[in-house]
Amino acid sequence: MSYRQEMMFQTTPDKRGTIIAAAFDVFINYGFRKTSMDDIARAAGMSRPALYQVFRNKTEIFRAASLSILENIGHEARSAFQSDKPFVERLYDSLDRSILSLHRKIDATPHGAELMGVNEEVAGDIEEQWCDLMVGAIADGISDAAKTGEIVLEPLGVDAKTVATIVMQAMEGMKAKYLRGEPIEEDVRHMVTFVAGALAAGKVDR
Repeated sequence: MSYRQEMMFQTTPDKRGTIIAAAFDVFINYGFRKTSMDDIARAAGMSRPALYQVFRNKTEIFRAASLSILENIGHEARSAFQSDKPFVERLYDSLDRSILSLHRKIDATPHGAELMGVNEEVAGDIEEQWCDLMVGAIADGISDAAKTGEIVLEPLGVDAKTVATIVMQAMEGMKAKYLRGEPIEEDVRHMVTFVAGALAAGKVDR
């Protein structure tokens, strides 16, 4: 299985998609800094002038690849709520199948740490959009659980989006630990257990 498949990376079957997919493989294997447009053109099986007709530079290609990956894991976050598991497990699975899974897969690549840094440097705005997408996915999962009575929101004075935002802010707070090379799965589990417990406890107080 290729890194592209492992990281839920999908592109369109056109010239643009071919370039993004080829560039992704080059970035993973050689790093962003050492990759040239010539490298990408060769990997995509086209001339350098043909490549420049679609993308102006490798940063633009990297941003397109980043957007594709983040959209795909956003979909994973949403689909994780479509199960019969208890809410606490659905919430953890949503974070695990998106954020934690991506981290594990990036860690397994030759230049994962560099690419994480480059993503923050050149695609920070895309990451912000993705955070909004994640908040929406988690909020919908919370809202659905509230509708079935599995959890309650009103006694806590919060809505689903507020809780989802808190969850994502907590994940952001764990990023520094992850970037130091320390695992955060247990921390995420504790955070999810706390949030789900608080939302379920509201039913007792009603």
